[in-house]
Formats: sequence, C-alpha cells, structure tokens
Amino acid sequence: MGYPPDTTPIAVLSEYLTKAELAAQLHKTVRTIDRMNLAGDGPPPTRIGRTTLYRRAAVLDWLRSREVTRAGRAHKRGGAQ
Repeated sequence: MGYPPDTTPIAVLSEYLTKAELAAQLHKTVRTIDRMNLAGDGPPPTRIGRTTLYRRAAVLDWLRSREVTRAGRAHKRGGAQ
C-alpha cells in the first residue's frame, strides 16, 4: 500500500523530536528531560500513548523564553553607581 505524496509516516513526524533526540540536542540526559517536565520547566511535550514527543517550534520558543540579555544586567549595574 503506497502513501500519497507528503503523507508518509516520516513526513508526519518530521516536526517533532523524541525525548532522546531532545536530550542529545540540549546535551542533557533523558532523566533530566523527565525531571524538567515533572517540574513544569521544560518545553511542552506532546504525548501519543506512552510516547513523548516535542514539537521543534515549541522547543525553539521555550529556548527563546529562557534567554538572558547582558544588556539588561549591564544597565542595572550602571544605574547602581
């Protein structure tokens, strides 16, 4: 049975990372990813049965939300003089 163009199983999940793939990208262990999820501190997961996946765009949004700018810190130091 063939699949119509752009509907193969790989294409459907190409926007998602597995827990192991996310851990490797972040240089963390899978256990650390589990802990982050339990604490509500990680990127939002998508669960399909027992499988946990992470949408690439959601991971990027989560990473951006954790950015710390040096300009903000430098400004605070400069204002305290």
